[in-house]
Amino acid sequence: MSLYKVIVLIGIIGICSVRLQAQSIGFTTENDAYLLKMEDAYYTNGLFFHYSIAKPDNSASKIIHQFTLGQKIFTPFFRNTRTPADIDRPYAGYGFAQYSQTRFFGEKTVFLWSGTLGIIGPASGGEGLQNTYHRWLNYASFKGWRYQINNQLVLNAGALYAYNMVNSLRFKGILISDAQLGTGFVNASLGTKWVYGTINASQKSQLWNAAQESKSANKKEFYFYWYPKFTWQGYNATISGGSRTTADSSVTRNPQRWVFQHTIGVAYSAGRWAAQIELVHQSRETIEQLKKHRYLGLQLQYRIH
Repeated sequence: MSLYKVIVLIGIIGICSVRLQAQSIGFTTENDAYLLKMEDAYYTNGLFFHYSIAKPDNSASKIIHQFTLGQKIFTPFFRNTRTPADIDRPYAGYGFAQYSQTRFFGEKTVFLWSGTLGIIGPASGGEGLQNTYHRWLNYASFKGWRYQINNQLVLNAGALYAYNMVNSLRFKGILISDAQLGTGFVNASLGTKWVYGTINASQKSQLWNAAQESKSANKKEFYFYWYPKFTWQGYNATISGGSRTTADSSVTRNPQRWVFQHTIGVAYSAGRWAAQIELVHQSRETIEQLKKHRYLGLQLQYRIH
């Protein structure tokens, strides 16, 4: 995944979308190092570039098309891996391309579906990327990448359904259920998102990446949110790996069936710009995992009117 490829993709899509209502580009970065703590482990880095198009359908209900290129990196707790016994969460890189579509049904209901094509394993480039930015930042490198999850193709489909249980001008309580099915991930989750502040209607809110009207029509938003959810893990290839052979040296672990995660964040949106910062706390993903995990996510978006 290179910046050049991202720019080319955005350019091609932009040329083909002159009749569309509004567009935006942005990136998201997630890392536990942003918390300025000594630990650097588990879901240790995520980097995503996204391009969105907003378009009304025949019933005047907005549809959001989004294209994402991303990469995630996972490592164990101990940096100086000497033997497989030191690995409580497997080494894994995951690179992917994703298309998603968000539809709004009135003010209370949102439905999103997605399709993902990716690769888990050495071919994802996770080891090289981590070693590069660790060298730039003068961080010590992880010593056990030779044990990383083997190459596996990811073909996944996902769906999300959200319903506004509480929907006032200043406060929203949203029930959210989502699921994934495919060669990389099989899971389902249920949670509630509680939002307070200055919030626009769902079809014009940054809450759903939908604030893409012209500058004059875009009202400012500033809100806080809390999003607790439970996830059932049926299969996670970054933990359990794919098909194994006698020559395979990758180390796998046993996934926890139930994972609890809660996210606290703040978002601001005005004119062409939108920004978001969130703190994620997550319970153990594997039975062998020594500690819980937390990381910080930062997002910046620019709207093309």
